[in-house]
Amino acid sequence: MTDENIESKLRTLREAYRNKLEIELENIGELLVKLETHACDTSSLNELSSKLHRMSGNAGTFGFDQLGRESRRLKEQVDHILMHQSPSDGSLEKNKVVEQLNQAFAQDLIRNNTTSVESESTDSDAAPCIWLVERDPMLATYVGQQLNSFGYKIEYFSNAEQLNLASEQNSDKTNPSLLLIDHRANSGSELAHDPVIFWRTKLESFTCPIIFMGAEESLEVRLTAVRVGALNYFVKPLDVPRIAAAITGILKRANDEPERVLIVEDDSAFATDCRMILEQSGMKVRWVSQTVDFLQAVIEFSPEVVLMGLHLPNAQGTEMVKILGQFEHWSEIPIVYTSAKSDDQLKTLAMLEGGDACLFKPVSPDLLISACQRRVELFRKLQQAVIRDGLTGLMKHAAIKNALTAEREYATRNRHTFSVIMLDIDHFKRVNDTYGHATGDLVIASLGTLLRQHFRQTDKLGRYGGEEFTLVLPNCTEKKAFQLAESLSKAFAAIQFCAVGENFSCTLSAGVIDNEQYPGHTADELLAEADRMLYQAKQAGRNKVCAAGD
Repeated sequence: MTDENIESKLRTLREAYRNKLEIELENIGELLVKLETHACDTSSLNELSSKLHRMSGNAGTFGFDQLGRESRRLKEQVDHILMHQSPSDGSLEKNKVVEQLNQAFAQDLIRNNTTSVESESTDSDAAPCIWLVERDPMLATYVGQQLNSFGYKIEYFSNAEQLNLASEQNSDKTNPSLLLIDHRANSGSELAHDPVIFWRTKLESFTCPIIFMGAEESLEVRLTAVRVGALNYFVKPLDVPRIAAAITGILKRANDEPERVLIVEDDSAFATDCRMILEQSGMKVRWVSQTVDFLQAVIEFSPEVVLMGLHLPNAQGTEMVKILGQFEHWSEIPIVYTSAKSDDQLKTLAMLEGGDACLFKPVSPDLLISACQRRVELFRKLQQAVIRDGLTGLMKHAAIKNALTAEREYATRNRHTFSVIMLDIDHFKRVNDTYGHATGDLVIASLGTLLRQHFRQTDKLGRYGGEEFTLVLPNCTEKKAFQLAESLSKAFAAIQFCAVGENFSCTLSAGVIDNEQYPGHTADELLAEADRMLYQAKQAGRNKVCAAGD
């Protein structure tokens, strides 16, 4: 699809929504006329609240931010009247309300300061499939087309019944990778009466991750999302790049490596039972019975949680934890103490000595699994916060350099090939200067999401600084890395951003090398060679990929 077609499609959707808004504003005016003669007409007030509710959620997604805010403010007034069953104080006078909404609408048309992305659809069978449940077909199409930009296939459903019917008919086909659901995407009293039971019933056949969205921002709706099992809740107007980043992160975590548990325990029967329980739940487990083997096991296994016996041969478990704390990069590993004695004083002592929990034998299998899983989850989040860039979710500068050093050392010992790619966004300063830093951040975040979509779980992806990125690809030749960089370049160039009323796209330039061409180079020298290739791509006119072997 050409850029002209993409831009035309984007304009068409916005124009269609604008026309729809004009009709909605007329309908609101008609309801207000009814309320001038019957101020407490519950039916008209409920219908007015519903229309303002939909407008407050959807308008901002299409870039009508002022109208979205104004309709939300007016909905609160209507809801107040409904709650207290008291006539309006004049604040819902027809001419006044219509004027306020039209003024907000006019300001949006003038400013049109939307920020979004748009690209051609993805038809690849390998692309993750998102099932989107949204009442408004125009909004569903608009959001879906933006998610296409990040490599997702989208299937649309307007309500829960359609979703369940598709699930039944799709029983022999690929299930969705994720559900993105408007939590109000159904009519009738069942949903209104108990949304938790309603959605649990409708979603009980799905095992994939779930994200809820809606126009409300309240503890109640977030609790509903949590109780149904949703992993996130996004408030309308929707920030689609942020949703895409969340989806990518959720799907990546679903493919995470198993949790690594190190058991340090001289009770062989207990250790064997723990190992079997944890391995059956999908974790990787190593057991050492002698304290002398402890540090070597930590070095080789790199555990994410340690089950530490309180009483060990030749040492106390608390003493081994203190030794672990002498090494900065191991000091944050979670410790779960185990003991045959159920003693509150002993438990308190263990917790004061660096423990995160204390389990007493015999341990419930569910408790053991939960204790390990939860602590690994928190440990990984802590590690992510330390090494991950907040905007893109990729490794920070120091972390990607360390990853390159480690990969080079491993490749030297094991004689395997890896590639390094340096890339950056062309004319990025122009984006910031023209559209502002918020839009610049959107462009960077979008590329970060695209990188995580296009590369493997084992690849090391980092934001080297500003708009520059570094990729370290194990078991990858320069030729393959060059193909991957070109594919990424095309996908990024296809994204259409929109800001201050203009559509624009960005390109990237990249330099590619592999270690076979520079067998004696250090990590810093390899980076310098990849950067030299990037400079060649820039010199050749940008929007190019250059490789050392060309």
